[in-house]
Amino acid sequence: MRDIAALHAATRCPVTRGQLAVWLEGDEAARRFDQDVQAAHVSVLDLLIRFPAIELSLEAFLARLGAMRPRFYSIASSARVSPQVVSLTVGMVSGPAWSGAGMYRGTASNYLMQLRPGAEIAAAVRTPNPPFAPEADASTPMVLIGAGTGIAPFRGFLEERAARQAAGHAVATSLLCFGCRHPEHDFLYRDTLRAWQDAGVVRVFPAYSCVPGHPHRFVQHALWDARDAVWAAFDAGATLYVCGDGRAMAPAVRDTLIRMHRARHGSDLATASDWLAAQMQAGRYRQDVFN
Repeated sequence: MRDIAALHAATRCPVTRGQLAVWLEGDEAARRFDQDVQAAHVSVLDLLIRFPAIELSLEAFLARLGAMRPRFYSIASSARVSPQVVSLTVGMVSGPAWSGAGMYRGTASNYLMQLRPGAEIAAAVRTPNPPFAPEADASTPMVLIGAGTGIAPFRGFLEERAARQAAGHAVATSLLCFGCRHPEHDFLYRDTLRAWQDAGVVRVFPAYSCVPGHPHRFVQHALWDARDAVWAAFDAGATLYVCGDGRAMAPAVRDTLIRMHRARHGSDLATASDWLAAQMQAGRYRQDVFN
């Protein structure tokens, strides 16, 4: 509401001041602000366009903008396969603005999309702590769980395993529970994954949220259906990795793992929760999540 107060002070037009005052004064001001501005993601620029009588200087406008946060993307390729090239998997954000004014376009995703081949950008490589990387022993399976662009690091993990298999090393079959909207629309790296599945590098358990009648709508449903294979991999020393949405998907995955433990061992909620916490502490459950 401080932005609204600053804009209110920056106009001498009584009509505009009255329109802005509904978000500042009265018992309903906070509720209306949350509904009209916060929930709709209305920006300071949106308000300046809507209320042209506001006399805000460029310096004051820039002072109201938050600092640009760095964007973090998981590397989606194997250094063993392409040591001089880093692949990224970026979902472009673009659609009608929630504010109702024009289109909203993600800053970083649209910038990257518009780059020409050979363009240079500023970037740095950050090593996650704790590590989020495939196990060095390729004979140990991995359990990989992700949705959407959360498949990015797993594409790199599996590319490395496929390269080691091609070099004559024994490679265990890993499990991938992957969720997307529709297999014909946003199943990222579908053909590559099929080739790796045919080669025995991975076994894929897909979930499709927009395919009526498909048995798995979300990735946790695919995980539950694959529970016997997941547990066998875990008994064989597998590490379980989760990548993607941390607001809904990651908690659902954790709940499913707890449910799997209870179903397999007849344990109560507290015991199963302690088991999962112990796997996290031991580094056998690793996550790279956002949101």
